[in-house]
Amino acid sequence: MDNDLHNNEDNQAVMPTDKALLEARLRALTEEWGLSLLGQNIAFLWLSKAATDDTGKLTRLRQWALMELNKQRRPPNMSPWQYGCPSLLPGLRSRPVWDEDMRTTFPWIHALEAAFPAIRDELLALKNDPSTFQPYRAPSWAGVKQADDGIGSISHDAGDWNVYYLHLHDVDYAANRRRCPVTTAVVESIGGHYNHAFFSAMAPQTHITKHHGPTNKKLRCHLPLVVPSPDSCRLRVGDDVVSVREGECFVFDDSFEHEAWNDHMTKSRIVLVLDVWHPSLSAPETKFFKFLQKARLKAERKLAEDDVDGFYHILNEATHVTPNPLAIWS
Repeated sequence: MDNDLHNNEDNQAVMPTDKALLEARLRALTEEWGLSLLGQNIAFLWLSKAATDDTGKLTRLRQWALMELNKQRRPPNMSPWQYGCPSLLPGLRSRPVWDEDMRTTFPWIHALEAAFPAIRDELLALKNDPSTFQPYRAPSWAGVKQADDGIGSISHDAGDWNVYYLHLHDVDYAANRRRCPVTTAVVESIGGHYNHAFFSAMAPQTHITKHHGPTNKKLRCHLPLVVPSPDSCRLRVGDDVVSVREGECFVFDDSFEHEAWNDHMTKSRIVLVLDVWHPSLSAPETKFFKFLQKARLKAERKLAEDDVDGFYHILNEATHVTPNPLAIWS
């Protein structure tokens, strides 16, 4: 353990008590995040507040800051299924699939499922515009193998996977949202929306290989829109396996290792995917992590302008690739 940190009676790391030392450590931490000077100052104020907070509303932020200061990648008591996730926050309720009390924890699911017919109609109307979907691509280190066209890597080892983005990391998808006004309105009405939503189309006989989401600070909801048959489409999250049924939402923690299958021989599976902030986070904690996410993405986007294997470059190049319509609309 870092010598600048010390332990309490429960053997948990606590903040340095020397004010000057604490300030220096926190400022150095914000510099490591690559933020602008203004962003560093804002982050420092948040972390300073969390260090002395006694209301309980910033407990997870304080614990996370300690992990960052101590270069500790993994919180205690994490499931082994989460070990591959690059960013884990301590103190969050953790389960692979949120089947118990899902509808009381996430009351917006009722409205989402009620809108299923209209959302499905908007999806199917996209058939008339073959340029709407794009292949799912990732940086070379994040996928299974390099894409044949040289644009990033793919995450499936069989079949094909294409997406239609509505919201993603402040990239401009306003034109896509205008084509789907009902879907957009429902998604944007959800409290705690993570600003990440898209249609996901798995072609017949597609397997998306096991992988982890980027963080446990969010949860993922699927609303299945087109499902060939419940026995042909499934999702494994940790030890749990979910059968996919049209119009029935399910919520899972994608920081757990997961993979998906569409085993149908001739028909595609399409779902609406959206992310929400973890309900264990307090409102102030969510506000901070929203700020940090936005500030870091802005910095990363600027740095990635000339990086051909960067997320934003690959995302932009993939918009110019027109998928095989049969991979989406079979």
